[in-house]
Amino acid sequence: MNDKKKETLFFLTKLLALSTPLYLILWLGIDLSFLQEIVTRVIYSFLNLTGTPAERYGFSIVFRDFSFYISKDCTGWKGMLFLMALIISTKSTWKKRLVGFTVGLPAFFSFNLLRILFMIWVGLSNPVIFYLLHEVLWQLSMIMAVLVLWLMWARLDINNLKNRKNS
Repeated sequence: MNDKKKETLFFLTKLLALSTPLYLILWLGIDLSFLQEIVTRVIYSFLNLTGTPAERYGFSIVFRDFSFYISKDCTGWKGMLFLMALIISTKSTWKKRLVGFTVGLPAFFSFNLLRILFMIWVGLSNPVIFYLLHEVLWQLSMIMAVLVLWLMWARLDINNLKNRKNS
């Protein structure tokens, strides 16, 4: 087996091992309501700031004709865990990985908040389209966001490694 294949196999093995926390959280039913609380508060605060009439009941944001429940999956926790697993699995220094976490996780969290706000806007405009977009478009967009953030970080890291070798 050549070095590229070994490196790829090692990357995939690490990625698989690092996905274990995701399955443990699901299997053990670990309570992530603190994330639901954070996301619900941020979204509700933004709506209030923009003058959008809404009420908040627990993890639900209720409008006159539409309500939006912030489920555990709406928090983006799976995407954040997977982004961390991708960064850790990639050959790099821990300092560079820390930069990836410090920039990538807030970027992903912000993208998720924008996704929720967009979906609320769609739900208020056309609830039928809401369900189609939510189940198809946004599931794919969250995966793409993780991959784009990881690729951006990996590209910067690779460029930095090349520059260090050339100097």
